[in-house]
Amino acid sequence: MSYAQEHRSASDISQCASVHALLNCIIKEVAIPERTLAFQWPSHRRGLPEALSGIPLLIEWSTSLHLWVMVDRQSTVGSQYYLSDVYLKSKDDTTWMAASAEMLISRLLKHLLRVDAGINQELAQQVRQSRQVMAEIVRHAAKQSNRQPLADYPSSEQGLWFGHPNHPTPKARQWPDDCLADGTPSYAPEYGVATSLYQFSFPADGVRVLANRVEEEDVLSYVADQAAAESGERIVLSMHPVQAAMFKQSSAVKALLQRNVIRDLGQSGFSAVPTASMRTWYIEEHPWFIKGSLNVRITNCVRKNAWYELESTLVIDRIMHQLGRLEDPSLATLLVAEEPATVHWTPNEGNEEQQRWFREQTGIILRENFCRRFSPQACLLTGTLFARDTTLVPMVLHFISQAYEGSLSTGTSTLPEQNQVRAWFQAYLKALLPPVLGLFFRHGIVMEPHLQNCVLIHEAGTPQKMLLRDFEGVKLTRDKGTAWLAGEVLHPRVEASMIYSREQGWNRIAYCLFVNHIAEAILALSWRRPALADALWQDTSTALQHVRSQLEVAAPELDALLQGGALPCKTNFKLRLMAQADRQAQYVSLPNPWHALRVMGREVAYG
Repeated sequence: MSYAQEHRSASDISQCASVHALLNCIIKEVAIPERTLAFQWPSHRRGLPEALSGIPLLIEWSTSLHLWVMVDRQSTVGSQYYLSDVYLKSKDDTTWMAASAEMLISRLLKHLLRVDAGINQELAQQVRQSRQVMAEIVRHAAKQSNRQPLADYPSSEQGLWFGHPNHPTPKARQWPDDCLADGTPSYAPEYGVATSLYQFSFPADGVRVLANRVEEEDVLSYVADQAAAESGERIVLSMHPVQAAMFKQSSAVKALLQRNVIRDLGQSGFSAVPTASMRTWYIEEHPWFIKGSLNVRITNCVRKNAWYELESTLVIDRIMHQLGRLEDPSLATLLVAEEPATVHWTPNEGNEEQQRWFREQTGIILRENFCRRFSPQACLLTGTLFARDTTLVPMVLHFISQAYEGSLSTGTSTLPEQNQVRAWFQAYLKALLPPVLGLFFRHGIVMEPHLQNCVLIHEAGTPQKMLLRDFEGVKLTRDKGTAWLAGEVLHPRVEASMIYSREQGWNRIAYCLFVNHIAEAILALSWRRPALADALWQDTSTALQHVRSQLEVAAPELDALLQGGALPCKTNFKLRLMAQADRQAQYVSLPNPWHALRVMGREVAYG
């Protein structure tokens, strides 16, 4: 496994991507924080390749299991390219063995079980399933050579071939077998296939529309095709086809279908394309994305619209609308995708628990289709912008090359000049940092700027602004943000779901911003040129210092970071090991990259 190799099979490529994702988790969440990582050769090399360029990386997973791989740089934050297979050796082995993703996770779990019997043994199956999905995606993409993930917004939602690079199961999709009539392609964004949404007709008296600045009649026309509704008596709501199949399996729903209270209209709804989140649908020229429930575990979470999120979304939408009318210089570049309406249906009978179940099954959130504001060609999902193509080459470098003249050619890839990369990245940071940090420090609002929550607004490839989306994950800090709830009358569970301590808020923002987002951007931008990462981290520090000078409020967390404080890193791997919900995530500490620059003169040592 080098930087990238042409003519590899889909199986080989998916193995590389899956192993790399596992290694990223192990290095960031375990090896660096627990100081079990060393950039050195092992004392016994039998079984390891002899002729390799790069830097050796050795991990002591336990006293009886070691991992070894060759990397292109010595990164303090654990962001590197892998230049060889990963090799394993236990104390009983006489030689190192190259490991597949399945072998790697199997050996790791075996050693963990010796110290903790509560380890999630399903994780090995989820890793295997994730890798198989990757292989299927790569095979399909090879037949669609005209696919260009960075051509426009819909393409970027459909071109995230390998998923979250710091998650052990980035493409795990636990579809219920009995709910898939024709397999998964029509429901997977990577296949680029439109599908008709499933529709049900419900009695109008059980439908509840909650909306800000949108009329109820308009909301209903946006969430489903109301042609099958009986005027004044019934309302049509749409669902993901898999969600509809699971919905119909409920005994309560079966009874209501038999009594004709609910009417099954089949896949008669809008023709829509699934986005990267799997449960949010894009419809060309439609004013809104349709975000419905999907009670399927995708990566780590079951993607349903929790009842309290259906309410909190509207509260956050109102807050964001108020913020948009403030003349706050720190928010001058703030853009958000509005989420001004939700709708759901519940039957007249049933207890509170049953009512909430129906609410979550049928609940829909309308999210602004910002492509109508900026055009699809000017919007890109940042997760795909910094992701790899199907040969594992970062796509952003060709994107930048197209934005500049005078690109240089290196082998089969075109690399922009280093000064062009830095200028582009500086513009990118200017769009990303001020609104995220301004919201937190000046207003106590925690938005999650991770790669799948950010949309770059660009002009001919040059960054202009950053659009932040997904009000589901927005939190308010207890010390400052809760002031925005004045005048709101909320259920205690709804209010509790929206509030973070200041420490929780900062950990979430700092992880999303620096480890999930900026570190991945710098890694992609420094492909084949690891020394360039030093300059890009320095550019990040400079941009942060400028933001700090403009905040005009206390920002002790940012001050500490600028002075060399550690970066919080979310433990995605440990979450899956313990089969825990995302809200139970813990954080470990990673060394500060610009502090390393000041102390050692560089963030990375490179081979």
